[in-house]
Amino acid sequence: MKASDRKTLPPWIIRTYAGFGNAEESNRRYRENLRSGQTGLSIAFDLPTQNGYNPGDDMARGEVGGCGVSIAHLGDMRTLLDGIDLATINTSMTINATAPFHLALYLVLAEQRGITWDRLRGTVQNDLMKEFVARGTSVFSPEASLRLSTDLVIFTSEHVPHWNPINVCGYHYMESGAGPAEEIGYAFGNAMILLDTIRPKLSDEAFERVVRRISFFINSGIELVPEICKVRAYSQLWRELCESEYRINDVAFRAGCQVRSLSLTAAQPENNIVRIALEALPAILSASARVNALQLPGFREALSLPDQMEQTLSLRTQQILQRETRITGYDDIFEGSKVIEHVTTETKESALEIATRMRSVGYAESIRMLGSELTKAMSERQQRIEAGVERIVGVNEFQEPVGLIDHLPDPPATARNKQFGNQRAADLQKWIEARDKTKFEVARSALALAISSKKEIMNATIEFAKTGGTVGEWSSIVEAGSGGRYSMQLDLHSVGGGDITRRTSRPVRIVLGKAGLDGHTNAIKTLAIACRNAGMEVVFAGSKLSPEKLMNAALEEDAEILGVSCLSGAHLSIAAELLENKNRIGCSSLRIVMGGTIPEQDKKALLDLGIDLVISQSTTSFKTIVNEILEIALQEQSPV
Repeated sequence: MKASDRKTLPPWIIRTYAGFGNAEESNRRYRENLRSGQTGLSIAFDLPTQNGYNPGDDMARGEVGGCGVSIAHLGDMRTLLDGIDLATINTSMTINATAPFHLALYLVLAEQRGITWDRLRGTVQNDLMKEFVARGTSVFSPEASLRLSTDLVIFTSEHVPHWNPINVCGYHYMESGAGPAEEIGYAFGNAMILLDTIRPKLSDEAFERVVRRISFFINSGIELVPEICKVRAYSQLWRELCESEYRINDVAFRAGCQVRSLSLTAAQPENNIVRIALEALPAILSASARVNALQLPGFREALSLPDQMEQTLSLRTQQILQRETRITGYDDIFEGSKVIEHVTTETKESALEIATRMRSVGYAESIRMLGSELTKAMSERQQRIEAGVERIVGVNEFQEPVGLIDHLPDPPATARNKQFGNQRAADLQKWIEARDKTKFEVARSALALAISSKKEIMNATIEFAKTGGTVGEWSSIVEAGSGGRYSMQLDLHSVGGGDITRRTSRPVRIVLGKAGLDGHTNAIKTLAIACRNAGMEVVFAGSKLSPEKLMNAALEEDAEILGVSCLSGAHLSIAAELLENKNRIGCSSLRIVMGGTIPEQDKKALLDLGIDLVISQSTTSFKTIVNEILEIALQEQSPV
């Protein structure tokens, strides 16, 4: 029988991860994408929003509207979703630490439009464990984060029955070096810890509702057989765990997917068009393990956020897969395959062992354990690439340029200019001045009481949102009632390395830190290990640091070199502030190295400002980077 003659299975939701600038700009992009055939929304919030800062906060400088849309209050959410029917659209929000506040904005907006909450469908990510170890937008302590996550899950199970209250993420673990079994094991271990925390607080009936609404956000890589088996193992093992651990049968594995960004290269980005299409296949080929929603990145993701052309190309890729391959017209094409079933079983067994181990040690200890294991995995992957064991087309083989990229417009900048941030701050001040101060103060006090008294926080958060509260104010209240902001250090002691070869007559001390609000630490962890293995004394100052704090850390550690990673697109403004602090303090001997998501065209501007070494995306070898750093140190030293 032809595929066209068979009953077509329900297609997946087509999404593109989008958001930039202010709410009005992003709304135009959403409506254009929906007109082009997108069937669901996936909202990207900017880093100040994700980290709980208002646009006018000092920590938000240079990053407002850069890596997503700036949404600080109810008025912003209203503008963002103007003309979009919340009763029919399926909305995914990639928001974690501030998830209770942004879900509250969405619920209040629906209520004001006369839409009852039982008609809403969508997902809020709300998974903090992976933020601590892989993505970096953790804001509060592990204990406070677990409480906020579970409060939201319990509330939505009672009041927003068709909403996915948490998107437990395996995706980010694979981006940080995990293999298929580790991705599943870490995600399911986290899910079981969350459910163990929730279970005593609910009736059996309510708990079953929660279990059935748990959804997952998974990765899909280019290694086709392991990745096909991974998606199948995800689906089978989750159903088995729900039956064995919670006595709940026939639980559907509900998942969204984005294909692997780690495999997308800055070198020869044209090749990523092929990679993205191939990486989508494992998520859709198996009829018994097909994801519910799929989003594909722009092919220049390693260089910048996608522009409209790249988003449309990603959308067309999904439409071709969904409409022209006719894969949804067949039953499971892998059922009975000895190879697929064998690898799937092996993956399940390994994943179950990992999940069980996490469950036994609990939430906070799992964060420490996963952080160490992922650091080791990422370092080992980079060593394989450097040694040529892991071959990547365009990076360490077949390096002749393709040439297509020369005919495309430059990718969009990932940061907004200072004037944009100032305008957002001014608009926010008008919003604050226009709200009813009495009602706001009542709501603020009620939220503070809920936080400090360990009561559930969603009802108080919703009232706070209704009265005009802002994301920065909400986060400050939570901070005050839960021990302040949380900062995690890198654990490098558990990671082995290669031979140590000193190249100077004395150790070179380097302070490494991340500037701006992007929390991804994969690159800086790998660099720290590479510097240590080359005989350097490495001090990690921390993530999400201001230029002033980075400079103070370098002085306190008597460092020769300050290495600053910036992935948020705010590198020019951060560099200017670093040099301003350096000149003010008068530490002329300190050398400054900057790297991260820095376009090649910005390299000269940074050097002209006074940065001593700029590592752009075109440099993929950490051995080369370390040698360049050591050359700076050797300029006033003699070789051994």
